[in-house]
Amino acid sequence: MSLYLTKKEEKNDVDNAVKSEPSIKRTLKHTSAVISESDFMRFENSSVKCFSTLEEHNQNCVNSVVFHPSAPYMATGGDDGTVKLWLLNTDCSVKKCVSTLKGHGSGVHSVAFHPSAPYMATGSFDGTAKLWLLNEDYITAICVSTLEGHRNCVNSVAFHPSSGILATGSWDNTVKLWRLNADYSSVICVSTLLEHSNCVNAVAFHPSSEILATCSFDKTVKLWQLNADCCQATCVLTLTGHNSFVTSVAFHPSSGILATGSFDKTAKLWKLNSDFSHATCVSTLEGHTNEVSSVAFHPSSGILATGSGDSTAKLWLLKADCCSATCVSTLKEHRFCVWSVAFHPSRVILATGSADNTAKLWH
Repeated sequence: MSLYLTKKEEKNDVDNAVKSEPSIKRTLKHTSAVISESDFMRFENSSVKCFSTLEEHNQNCVNSVVFHPSAPYMATGGDDGTVKLWLLNTDCSVKKCVSTLKGHGSGVHSVAFHPSAPYMATGSFDGTAKLWLLNEDYITAICVSTLEGHRNCVNSVAFHPSSGILATGSWDNTVKLWRLNADYSSVICVSTLLEHSNCVNAVAFHPSSEILATCSFDKTVKLWQLNADCCQATCVLTLTGHNSFVTSVAFHPSSGILATGSFDKTAKLWKLNSDFSHATCVSTLEGHTNEVSSVAFHPSSGILATGSGDSTAKLWLLKADCCSATCVSTLKEHRFCVWSVAFHPSRVILATGSADNTAKLWH
């Protein structure tokens, strides 16, 4: 077990910041924000601007961006094999990179924070996932477990919202479910899901039902019903409709809608019935000129973000029933593919990660 810290002088700077800025203590949360009419006007007027650029991934692609669910931090994973933790200012601009976590033997493809415990998961091209324990002030982390068993790149990791389960999706065509014990001191693979016939690109848990979504190079999305202890899953539905590889999947936080992105240059919205036995494609979102590599819903406002190989991200305003959407903003400052998009948990702020070696924050 190794501890990876930033340079001593950087750590001293952060320690001083923690002492002088109580707002970054673990006990405090992100500033809550009601989504205002002016926020929506910014989208409708195409006035979303980049206000912060993160550039420390050593001239390597940024494959994953994610905000912490409650603390003023975000994380990025890169092709340099590292995960970086970033302290945010009160306006959510980046204050500084506070830690660089090393341990993977190749590029980091996916990063996820645990929804309530001080843990983070990462998936890598080295074929492993890792579980990291964040320290009290989130300025570094210890790798507490390396999850081995996949035979190819681990392209996606996701924590169950309330059970001690981690899902991993791999280019070995499988999804694995891992049981974390109560104190997270051990992780055991409890199930391997085998029904995809090609690389698994993304995994996502439903926010309130025991359902897992997965998507694949086999051009399908699958929904899996988890059993009572979430240690087994049965495929209950396969969605077809994309004309090429399906790269990304996300559940709407409160409506029965699933979003998917594909190499066919589109995103799709799917209406799910109450028992997840059937889904209807209710909208196909067109406008990108290359693959849609990432999709994400804002947690409280009716906005969908898509990232693409055309070097842009787009913001889509959902209609009241969430069954259709209009593109209201195209974000163009990246120079190469936008691999990852993620929304701040309480503000209308978007993070993007790109093959141009940067992450950007937009408002």
